[in-house]
Amino acid sequence: MDTLLSFLFERSSDFFCVLDKNGFIRHTNAAFRKMLGYSEEELAKIKINALSHPADVRRREELINSLVKKKEIKGYEARIKGIDGRFYNITWSLYFNSANEMVYASGTNLTNKLNGTSQGQLADNIQHILQSFSEGFFTVDNKWHITAFNPAFLAITGLNNKQLKNINLKKVHSLGMPPDVIAVFASAFKSEMPAQVQYFNNFFKRWLSINIYPYKNEIMVFIRDINAVKTQQLILALEKKVLELNASASFTLPQTINELLKGIEEIFPDMICSVLEVDKAEEKIYHLAAPRLPAEYCNLINGSPIGPRAGSCGTSAYHRTQIIVSNIDTDPLWDDYRAIAHPYGLNACWSTPVVSSRGSHVLATFAIYYTTAREPKPEELQLIERTSNILRVLIENKRNQDSVKEQNKMLQEIAAISSHDIRRPVATILGLVNLFDRNNPANPMNKEIVDHLDITAQELDNVIHAIVEKTVHLRDEL
Repeated sequence: MDTLLSFLFERSSDFFCVLDKNGFIRHTNAAFRKMLGYSEEELAKIKINALSHPADVRRREELINSLVKKKEIKGYEARIKGIDGRFYNITWSLYFNSANEMVYASGTNLTNKLNGTSQGQLADNIQHILQSFSEGFFTVDNKWHITAFNPAFLAITGLNNKQLKNINLKKVHSLGMPPDVIAVFASAFKSEMPAQVQYFNNFFKRWLSINIYPYKNEIMVFIRDINAVKTQQLILALEKKVLELNASASFTLPQTINELLKGIEEIFPDMICSVLEVDKAEEKIYHLAAPRLPAEYCNLINGSPIGPRAGSCGTSAYHRTQIIVSNIDTDPLWDDYRAIAHPYGLNACWSTPVVSSRGSHVLATFAIYYTTAREPKPEELQLIERTSNILRVLIENKRNQDSVKEQNKMLQEIAAISSHDIRRPVATILGLVNLFDRNNPANPMNKEIVDHLDITAQELDNVIHAIVEKTVHLRDEL
């Protein structure tokens, strides 16, 4: 770096630093060091992630990957921790030099800028920042009143400006905050320590994540919808659990599938799930698992025939295709079953066939009932497809286990026949042959021996036929 650039670098009130692509700090200017309180020697030993706010670390790693591809990024905001533990909000412009694989960054301290502006400018700056957040943002005073919020927060709550202004946080019912989440806020007020919590919003039926930052007598809160990510995490954990149960000899197929359906109903509380097994002749369907369906209803449809107008499940098995009945009251497929469903408040039923991996036959149907008339959402259709695949694995694995047991039983029976039922007539024949009088064929005893040989040979022939039949059956099973 030449003398002039070095002078500008050191004297600038903006922040400058140079990092290698692994995030280690190589150079900084005086303004940056003064703000953080570190010497250049101390910073040279530090990786930038060590100074980042915990909530920004993953985002910073994604930034580096993106910067390597794009070469230049402007307006990136991040919080950097000083030696006193205070976080400074800085907006960065970054450039990646592929020749030496270094990152050159210049930054402006938004924290100081806000603190040093006039009251009017401060309000304008805050309003600008609030408007730009993609996450929901709001502030709460020590009397639990919401004092500021951004448009993203309006979208999350489903309320308007007038409804939210100075409202008590505890009375924002659309946030669906349970007592334990309110307790986290109370603890943050008392301890003045940041907190993070995830919870399921029962009002909108979605997962939310909240980051809480106390400051003096207020709390700043970031809130975002994490439903898609959280749902995928829960589904993956459920699938792992079910596959582990499937490998356990202590769980039967109905028990394992029951655990799968219970898990789905916990993730999607409005769903009522059912699995009906199709018999080998593919003529009827039988109850396999349905944790929340009334037992009386399951008994009434148990053993129902499949067909072109046999409700959702019977029709799905018949046509080997997904059947979406959004309104049981009006769909003709339910004409023969509507009276059965009505007493239990069932108004929609989507059924999907679980087809064998070879596509040769239908193993079962996976149904989702709702107490309201409705169509499936894209994420629900994805869940149905994933669950159908898991069910195929579970059912085929169980049938394969049963088939192996049956084959082992047949092999044991064949071995028993070979060792006992064949040995006895063969021993008899050998004994009779030794008694035959070859020197005097006219001996009357020879006639009796021949008669016994004939009877024993027929007995041996029957044993051989039995072995052949079991072998053929065993081959068919394979």
